[in-house]
Amino acid sequence: MTAGLDVSGIATSLDVRMTAYDFERVHGRPPAAVHRAPIGLPLLDGLTIALPWGVTVAADADGTTSLYSVNHQTDGVTSATGPVPHWAREAVAVLNAHADPAPGARLVINRELPAETGLLTGAETAAATYLALRALHGPPAGPHPLTEHPAYKTSLQAREAHALLTAPGTTEHVPFDLAACDLRVLIVDLAARHSSPLPTPAGAAARAAAAVRVSGPSALGALLTDAHAFGDPLPDLALRTALDAGALGGRKIGACIVALAPTTAVPHVRTALTTRLTPVLPRPPRLLTALPAPSATTPNPAHF
Repeated sequence: MTAGLDVSGIATSLDVRMTAYDFERVHGRPPAAVHRAPIGLPLLDGLTIALPWGVTVAADADGTTSLYSVNHQTDGVTSATGPVPHWAREAVAVLNAHADPAPGARLVINRELPAETGLLTGAETAAATYLALRALHGPPAGPHPLTEHPAYKTSLQAREAHALLTAPGTTEHVPFDLAACDLRVLIVDLAARHSSPLPTPAGAAARAAAAVRVSGPSALGALLTDAHAFGDPLPDLALRTALDAGALGGRKIGACIVALAPTTAVPHVRTALTTRLTPVLPRPPRLLTALPAPSATTPNPAHF
């Protein structure tokens, strides 16, 4: 692992290194700053964990503005004004919110999960861009509109083995040590259309946090299932398959089913989902397991 780099897992370390490498490949010199923000996964509205995957932004300032995407290499951006491609919207908004006029910055953006999962909200891109601009140009003139978004707060404030409970004006770190309880979050990418999840009932996140404090993380399983909006055959099939195979509970988020499962049950759940869903999907489901990750990191480009 790269010296001075505090990230979750080998895959993330490689993504950070590759983003710095891509910056040097595009611009001919190493970046002045590299910042990474994890994806905030909303288990319930207001109760979020940081995933081990996120968005890395490599940057420098030379008086010009350009944005390049590792994931969309054919549609770069050379201005902070006018129409921009979807992947650049949040980064450009952060540029424009930082100062008037927007400061010059060259950004290379790497999103570590496909947008098709529906798990990227843009808040993680905004958080990583904010950190890069702050390193290059100092604090912004005013807050960015996404600063109150729970996923944005999670990207900047998350703690390992904790969930973040957010409400207007308040944040609380709730112990959520899945590793100690031999549990994992299982993410099942269904390779299908996605839509925004229906809002969970008012107060559900606070009640879930209270249950977790008393009974531990396993208490969240049934509450996730209670929040699942049944009625869409494919995610319903995936959830029922996971439950029958040993998952404690789950719900649809984006284009995925997100379930809580005992570590010992994960291989059986994986096999059951792959067997049951492959015949009805355009490709076999992609399955990831995760533990709550820490917040944004600032790798030192001098160590690459």
